[in-house]
Amino acid sequence: IGCLWYVTPGNQPASLDLNSAELDAIQVLKMRVVVLNGPWLGAAVAAGQSDPAENLFAEGDRRHLEFFVDTGAMANWWVQTDPAAELARASERIRLVHQRYGHHPSFKGFYVPYETYVMWGAQRELTRTLYRDVAAACKEVAPTKPVMISPFFILDDQHVLGDFRWATPAEYAEFWSEVLRDSAIDIVTLQDRGEHLSYYTDEECAPFFAAMKRACDATGKTLWANVETGELAVSSPADYIAKFGRKTHVNDPRTQPYWRGVSGEKMAAKLRFVRAYTSTAITWGYREFVRPSGGHTNLYHAYHGVLIGPHKAAPPTK
Repeated sequence: IGCLWYVTPGNQPASLDLNSAELDAIQVLKMRVVVLNGPWLGAAVAAGQSDPAENLFAEGDRRHLEFFVDTGAMANWWVQTDPAAELARASERIRLVHQRYGHHPSFKGFYVPYETYVMWGAQRELTRTLYRDVAAACKEVAPTKPVMISPFFILDDQHVLGDFRWATPAEYAEFWSEVLRDSAIDIVTLQDRGEHLSYYTDEECAPFFAAMKRACDATGKTLWANVETGELAVSSPADYIAKFGRKTHVNDPRTQPYWRGVSGEKMAAKLRFVRAYTSTAITWGYREFVRPSGGHTNLYHAYHGVLIGPHKAAPPTK
């Protein structure tokens, strides 16, 4: 198991927020995979200072962790009419981070962060091209390192959250079979809840997990799950409309007060659900809603009880 972590500067100069204390807390929960997001890895280093990312990878080596490194994405990548600029940017970043950190055993692979659903028309060709060529750029510099993606699915077939075209599970499987067959992507880490909404059920999500499993099996790819530990707390479509208004996107600022960590009990149920499709899970939401340093000690201890056992005490937290 593992987590995604959007890396930011730490409190001390030339440091990152993913420090030894955070890694201790991650490892206590038996997480060993960390997807490193954000632009701070590979950032320019001031004269006379050490590279904090170099220190992070060295610490990862010592702890036998597996880091997947984000290849980045330009803003609004999905509306580009020509992929050339984005491909040039991604290729340069891939070469940079691999040149600086690729010698570390903890540099396990790459993460391509085009988190998307299903595309049609010109956007479909753009998406296929970006996945194919960015994955190829990863393999060019590191042929043996796996390439991971983390797509999502939409359950809002009534268009409550926006005018997004809805795809059936069959269309979903067809699109991802095309993308995966055409690319050197190795691991698909499927986000486990449509639009992060708390009222969606396992039964509603299951057809899309089954569709992605078919796509992965047909193309020889490995399916993992992104068991999200952050959610937007709403009880129904009507509750969503009452709180935020119809056609309000889930990332609209109006939704921010309603985001929360997923309970330990629900997280355990989500893990049971994804076991029908994969034995490996990572999570988005740990950094934001669960880590003890963020003030989430009670939830962290609840997760410890689920993942490690109720009779084994969690470490003391500040």
